[in-house]
Amino acid sequence: MRRLFIQFYLLLMSCFLVAVIMVGVVYKQAVDDVGERYLADLLRTTLSLIEADLRGVPEDRWGETLANADYGFTFRVKVEKMSNYILDEESRQALDRGEIVMLEDKYLFLQKLQDSNYLLVAGPLRYLFFLHRLKWFDYALLGLLGLSLAIPVFLWMRPHWRDLVALERASGKLANGDLAARVNLPPHSGVHHLGVAFNHMADNIATLINSKKTLTNAVAHELRTPLARLRYRLALLDGDEDTPERQAIERDLNAIDKLVEELLFHARLDRPEAPLKLSSFNAIPWARERIAGQAALAQEIHWIEPVGETLDITADEHLITRALDNLLSNARRHAGSIVATHILIDKQQFCIIVDDDGPGIPDEDRERVFDPFVRLDESRGRKTGGHGLGLAIVAGIARAHHGSVAVERSPLGGARFLLKWPVA
Repeated sequence: MRRLFIQFYLLLMSCFLVAVIMVGVVYKQAVDDVGERYLADLLRTTLSLIEADLRGVPEDRWGETLANADYGFTFRVKVEKMSNYILDEESRQALDRGEIVMLEDKYLFLQKLQDSNYLLVAGPLRYLFFLHRLKWFDYALLGLLGLSLAIPVFLWMRPHWRDLVALERASGKLANGDLAARVNLPPHSGVHHLGVAFNHMADNIATLINSKKTLTNAVAHELRTPLARLRYRLALLDGDEDTPERQAIERDLNAIDKLVEELLFHARLDRPEAPLKLSSFNAIPWARERIAGQAALAQEIHWIEPVGETLDITADEHLITRALDNLLSNARRHAGSIVATHILIDKQQFCIIVDDDGPGIPDEDRERVFDPFVRLDESRGRKTGGHGLGLAIVAGIARAHHGSVAVERSPLGGARFLLKWPVA
């Protein structure tokens, strides 16, 4: 709330200051013109009378004459030499033209006596002193008004912020798998319609996920039933069980069965209510064991294992094992001759890296390769097999661990897959 309050308050203060400055400029221009003209006319008349009284009086007696005269002024009037004041060229020229010059810093008015080097000095004037004090009073008043604007801004923003925080918390619960998360905002709330839209969206998401779960379970059940019948009828057929045709049928049935299992596994990963069974284990021997299983299927590939002897990681061991198996299997199918695996901790994240020296993955396909049933035939080849669910399952396991999976160019020349999830 602090950042939002400061941003809104600064915006309001900026608009307020711009409006005040514009009004102040117009007001100051008008008042200064009228006030200065009125004051100048008054002083010009007064000083003209004094100048008339001094006409014909010797210069050395001007001070005495002014001291003895009673003009009833509230300010002092005296005669001083022009050399007593440091004036700029513009002020000197104005005095030579018979104009009155104001010294704001000393609150004095000056007028040159005709045909002399003397100045008639009036002041200091309380009016100028008042204007000077008034200017600082205006600044203080503007500052006080600006600070007072923070109170209505805070009072207006607080209920909105409270409702937005409730929306944020409900969104976080929904994102973490709590499909029952809803927000209950009062009808008079400024974001009430947003809360209604959020609840409607959450209802639709829950309905879609439940529909997907029901559909997946139903399809898997319906597929398994005819598969079991086919296996039973195949076993009842007379003839040699080792014929190529029978073996081909067995392979197809096994492929369909494996596809059903992967579909169900992928569907379970998308169920947010399924909790993780976290545990800590030594990742180095674990990774070497998984690599050995893949190496037995492709002995022509050089497998580079993680270095070191001990590196404890925390994860759901069953799920993270499936993820590593899928990454290694993917690398085995597409590598030319080398597959390298690294496990490390980088910036408070566990990181599993699998490199291969195969054809790699184009930049434009590096995001959709994790979608279900996506197979990059041009770059990876259909002959490598698979159902297009392996990397989608890896992405689901990464999401379940609040992590991420990405693919980039490998130093070996092929693809590099990076699976990361937080240490804490």
